[in-house]
Amino acid sequence: MLLNMNRRLILPPLGDAAAIFEFGMTFNGYEAFGSFEACAAAANARKRETLDDLRNELFFACRASRHCDNDSYLSTYAELRPLFVTMLASSD
Repeated sequence: MLLNMNRRLILPPLGDAAAIFEFGMTFNGYEAFGSFEACAAAANARKRETLDDLRNELFFACRASRHCDNDSYLSTYAELRPLFVTMLASSD
């Protein structure tokens, strides 16, 4: 997980595809949700109520992009980043 000195998540900038992918892969949705199927269902539900929901959705988008050899995870991150910012700010 990418953390700063205060143990806070460091969000990569929108233009850094490699850092976004690395950030997405620091969360293992398969382990967090118990299976591929549960991870996929949670990501596709787009619940977005917890940090784990956001991280799982990005993780799943990164995995799908790697499987399909595309960069669609970037648009997912662009959509999720403001939600990450809000959620992380409210946890202070």
